[in-house]
Amino acid sequence: MLPEFWRSETTASGSERLIYAVRGGRAFVPLLVLGAGLIGAGVWGADALGWGADLTVAGWVLFIVAPGGAVLAGVYVLDVLFWRQHSYTFDASMLRVAERSLFFRRESEIARSLVRGVQLAYTPPREDAATGDPGRWATLLEYQRPDGESATLALTGMGSEEEAHWLGPLLADWAQVKLARGFGAAAADEADPEELPGSKPRKARKQTAKK
Repeated sequence: MLPEFWRSETTASGSERLIYAVRGGRAFVPLLVLGAGLIGAGVWGADALGWGADLTVAGWVLFIVAPGGAVLAGVYVLDVLFWRQHSYTFDASMLRVAERSLFFRRESEIARSLVRGVQLAYTPPREDAATGDPGRWATLLEYQRPDGESATLALTGMGSEEEAHWLGPLLADWAQVKLARGFGAAAADEADPEELPGSKPRKARKQTAKK
């Protein structure tokens, strides 16, 4: 079973495509109300300001920042709910990454031969985080760019432990590279497996699975 908001499909060429898109879920109705409310508040604010009629320079700034910002924020929320998606297509030699949004569309490719490793980076909750906050996981693909420089691709998702422990091994298996886990956004240091959520006690301090 795939993690929440993920789905898998097979392309016409037989490649596997993983798609992450926020659709439904427990937060759908609150986010829908929030998005519609922001747009409604922006329209109300624009009407209250006379739709920009006879405004001074300061008035135009307020007009753009307040009603305009509210409408833009509302559209952004609705974009996430109904349109935005990230897709990762795997074939024998290439990973194709695409992001679709109302605001932009981006596509890139990473050759399998240039992938150097996969990391699951765990960031513990902050001291002021809500009780029960599990922290956040990031799935990072390390690769070498065609110009020889090192780069990292952070795969977009919910940042949950379940998601990272599903996606990380999948990427490492496809690229035939090492899978590491660690603390921090860059996972610079591998953590003691016993210190990571959901880990079983191990004899070795470092946890690096080699595929």
